[in-house]
Amino acid sequence: MFSETKVNKELDRIFEKYQVPSCRAPQLDLLIENHLAIINKLQNDLNKLREELTYHKKIHGEITDSLDEFFTIQRLSSIITEKLEYEQIVKNLDEIAQKVVPHLKSAVFLLENEQITSVVNQSSKDFDLIIKNMREEGILDWLWEQGHPIVIPVQDFLVANQLKVNSGNMVIAPMILNQKGVGVYILHTEKDQSQFSFRDLELLNILTQQAAIAIQYTRLFKKLERTHEALKNSQARLMQTIKLATVGELAGGIAHEINNPLQIILGNVQMALMGYKTENNLKIVEAQAIRIANIVRGLLSMAKQNSISKSEYIEINSLIVNTLNLVRGQIEKRGIKLNLELADKLPLVKGSSIYFQQIFLNFILHAKKQIDQNGTIFIRSYQGENSNIFVEIRDTGIPMPSEYIEKILDPFKEMSNSTEMNLGMSVSVQMVRDIGGEISIDSAENKGNNITIQIPKVNKDEVNYDANFPSTG
Repeated sequence: MFSETKVNKELDRIFEKYQVPSCRAPQLDLLIENHLAIINKLQNDLNKLREELTYHKKIHGEITDSLDEFFTIQRLSSIITEKLEYEQIVKNLDEIAQKVVPHLKSAVFLLENEQITSVVNQSSKDFDLIIKNMREEGILDWLWEQGHPIVIPVQDFLVANQLKVNSGNMVIAPMILNQKGVGVYILHTEKDQSQFSFRDLELLNILTQQAAIAIQYTRLFKKLERTHEALKNSQARLMQTIKLATVGELAGGIAHEINNPLQIILGNVQMALMGYKTENNLKIVEAQAIRIANIVRGLLSMAKQNSISKSEYIEINSLIVNTLNLVRGQIEKRGIKLNLELADKLPLVKGSSIYFQQIFLNFILHAKKQIDQNGTIFIRSYQGENSNIFVEIRDTGIPMPSEYIEKILDPFKEMSNSTEMNLGMSVSVQMVRDIGGEISIDSAENKGNNITIQIPKVNKDEVNYDANFPSTG
């Protein structure tokens, strides 16, 4: 900053040096004053510009650094959580943490059922001793309360004389979920304690928390997998129980089914013993024996464990006829008529013949129960507009109430209120959906009940004609 006094003194020095009279014209004083004012104004503007430039550099620099750090953390966090496997989570965490805090060894310990153990069973004995000691001394509880990583020189641990390492520092970062300690991440580093910055520890803390979240997700995922597997096993056992119950229900009618062909066989054998040995008698005996064998084979197959995963190419019409052979006797015994309307040349379907047979059998037996006496069961097969196969099972029996149908079509809902009958129907509905099919149930007064099953067909290019086709009996 320039002042008038300073300028005057400088002028007096010059005048004295060169022996110039000290008197100055008024015009010169005015000119000097004007120049001083301009110089001072320019100096003030320059100082303001310098201050603004420094401020903007600081602000924009901090914003850029913050954004870079934010995106870096986001990218690193996504790497940690991209796999739902303990080993991969720990590996990803360790690789990223290595860039923040270079270290020689590391491990993740989780607290579960009041026991804290290494996640992947790769921890060193030194880490085991340190974590055990910290747990006993209450240091881990304190660390979880604080919620920030700590750096401790190896020699400061109470168990230092038992450790193989005798130099460097241990960095211990807490894992916290829902304000509760669930584990710790421990690293052994040669980095000096004084060299750790707040940003280093804060970034390590963020990465550790991301790992904790990923591990928690993995726990929940694995628990869900176990629950799902247990549910599948329970449903399989339930289906098997219903199948056995169906076999028991068939037992009464099987006696009638077998008795009729047996009577025919005995009659022809007696004719043969009396000397009437003809080829026709033998053919009749053979046909009736095959009929009995098919009935028994069908009954035995119903009792076997079977899975939807078994792949066969099935002719639906043949399967319907074979299923009816198991129950025809007890249906006709009640005076119930069977009316079949089976379409010609239906496409094949793919699946398990026993699985499909169980579905049809459950619905046919249900239709029989609804009729009770002297009615009709209509069974129709046809190909729909979407090329899928439809099977209708209609009866002239008592209409099912709407709330009953609702329970059937929503399998495994309110199971505690299910009866043996609607439980079997519910399982059958679920079995239809398991093969990619759909089902609809309609009931009306004086019209009975109509169950329509839609089954996906097999495309021609999928059919392997060398595959084993189920026996049609």
